[in-house]
Amino acid sequence: MKIRNGFVSNSSSSSFIITNKTGVDKTLVDFVKENPQLIDEYNSEYGWGEPDPNYNQENLLISAREENLTIPAISANEYIFGDEQGTMVGRIFDYILRAGGESESFKWKFYKYYR
Repeated sequence: MKIRNGFVSNSSSSSFIITNKTGVDKTLVDFVKENPQLIDEYNSEYGWGEPDPNYNQENLLISAREENLTIPAISANEYIFGDEQGTMVGRIFDYILRAGGESESFKWKFYKYYR
């Protein structure tokens, strides 16, 4: 029998097509601000009864700022999010964006799953 010593990851990531429907460049911070329901959906689905108080809109915005991601005007591009990023955005978006959705400025859909 072979035994692996060291870190074993069960990490995954998913890619999504995020469309900026507006005529101006937007950021990931703009996306999070416009879609506050995402953190609530994550807590509801993955909070296991008691949501982690650290998983809130304020901390998700901090994580989005750290990503420093621009979503160009009138574009549809692939973006990858996953728990292996070690960020709140990575963990939450990897799961919650899979259902797809749309808001005033954005539209998103699942594209690919990576393991």
